[in-house]
Amino acid sequence: MFEKKHYVPVLKWKQGEQKALECLSKNIRERLTPLIEIPPIDWDFENELPKKSIDEHLSNFGDTLQRSWQQSHPVFVDLIYLDSSDRLANNIHPMEFILKQARDKGIGIIPVTGSDRDSAYQSEVVSANKIDRLGACIRIQEHDFDALQQNIDKLLVTLQMNPSVIDLVIDYGYVNPTEKIRTGIFLTGLINSLPYLSEWRNVILCGTSFPKNLSDVSADSVEQLDRTEWTIWNSIAQKGSITRTPIFSDYGISNPEPFEGDPRFIKMSANIRYTANNKFIIFKGKVTRKFGGAQYHQIASNVVAHPEYSGSTFSNGDNYIYDVANNKDGPGNATNWRKAGTNHHITYVATELSNLTLP
Repeated sequence: MFEKKHYVPVLKWKQGEQKALECLSKNIRERLTPLIEIPPIDWDFENELPKKSIDEHLSNFGDTLQRSWQQSHPVFVDLIYLDSSDRLANNIHPMEFILKQARDKGIGIIPVTGSDRDSAYQSEVVSANKIDRLGACIRIQEHDFDALQQNIDKLLVTLQMNPSVIDLVIDYGYVNPTEKIRTGIFLTGLINSLPYLSEWRNVILCGTSFPKNLSDVSADSVEQLDRTEWTIWNSIAQKGSITRTPIFSDYGISNPEPFEGDPRFIKMSANIRYTANNKFIIFKGKVTRKFGGAQYHQIASNVVAHPEYSGSTFSNGDNYIYDVANNKDGPGNATNWRKAGTNHHITYVATELSNLTLP
């Protein structure tokens, strides 16, 4: 069972997020358990086919996980975005392949499942527990809420496990900041009415208010977005009316939905996403295809000059921002900035949690 102030960041398993995890300080890494989402295979829009085979897509998972994690305790892994019909060339299920890669590296994986997974996927989760004895993680989402007892009971029968070896993630996805109070009231009631509430190994509350894109943020501006997921969780955790305090989980500096647009026609703007007290601060520049990446030096300077900048020694990401601001590094690309922003975010949230006083 996790300590109350443990942190479960949901991370899309891309290079920026992998490097962000790798560059965390050891004391921060010890306070968290990532929930890793294997992203969908990128689509080749020009030739109308996947850019890679499933074999190529997963081939380096064991190596990247070993390099990024460096911890003895297991991680959560979810294949929710892979096609259920995907099989490797030798007909192995992707979950079986990933689990074997992790075992070969000495890393434990707790497979994540849900009510929308097919029987083959569920069978792999059952098999994993028989081999690794690490249980499973059930991720319930909005489509489960109306028939919660039925969906959970069905999964427990399918998985052949008791709640005591299962981590339950309540994933409410994206929440509009204007619905903060209503969502908080709803989630408080949902948690208190959870089947087998006291029996789960962990109960984890996950969500985000980070938008799907930053099109509503003006170019050459600094704007703030509410970290509504933090406000909701903190309010629930501090209430005496909650029967069991859930573990905090969020989507870092990302929206839950994977990016699906044709990159040939997307006008990406330079931006730095910076987590601060109850907010995301968005430092946005101009379209990189037209104005180039050198603008990141000025954007990074704007971050360093901001009163809520945490300082160059706070995290690896903050050090990178400082170096780019002072022309010692950079200007970097989208992957570098996803790494820096995510590394700062995880460090910030883990520190924020450790400083909280909970009932």
